[in-house]
Amino acid sequence: MLDDGVAVKLNAEKENMNSKVLKFLLVVKVLGNKISFPMCSVELRRHWNKFGNFHMTSLGMNWILCSFISEEAMDEVLNGGPWYVGGYIVGMDKWSTSFNPNSFNGITAPVWIRLPCLPLYCWDEENITRIASKIGVPMYVDGNSFRWGKHEFVRVCIRLNLENSLPKGVWIDGIAGRFFQHIEYEKIDMLCFYCGKVGHDKDLCPEIKKVDVAAKVSIKQENVVSIPT
Repeated sequence: MLDDGVAVKLNAEKENMNSKVLKFLLVVKVLGNKISFPMCSVELRRHWNKFGNFHMTSLGMNWILCSFISEEAMDEVLNGGPWYVGGYIVGMDKWSTSFNPNSFNGITAPVWIRLPCLPLYCWDEENITRIASKIGVPMYVDGNSFRWGKHEFVRVCIRLNLENSLPKGVWIDGIAGRFFQHIEYEKIDMLCFYCGKVGHDKDLCPEIKKVDVAAKVSIKQENVVSIPT
């Protein structure tokens, strides 16, 4: 990196032309450590061929660019799901000029959550939706949840913002008082138990790295010996 701050000025007209060509695109990432691009290609085609032809390109860092022939096909994929590859959740968003492969900004995924041991007086669609809305955008409730003999947990599909930390539960005010309802997330394996975010484990958590760097700087400052003048 140069210190003088001199930057290359791009041709804005060409940038805008390139951006117009890049329409009907989704940026996709499978939240699993050992999922190869060929495996993703096979699985995603199996899921999405019913929406029409599309093209996939590897962007590196486990990101895939999917180009669709129409906006309708792209929206069907974006608003459908949940989608899985090798049992792992698929996160996605429409491509934009602000896309950054180092960030999950804007990336969402339909995810099934469970509400274990939910009090029976809360078992209706409106109250279940209210609870789920504290985690993400509710999409639909598993109808099997309301069958007798299926009262171990409620199951709800929500659209989850993968940039946010995943809460372990929510506080609820009910007719019997306030209680804490635990949340379980299905098929999310790349979850950091330090910061609560998806996409990395604790060993690679950037928040831990920040703390470690701050601690090292603090130790160095404490070890500085003042030289008397």
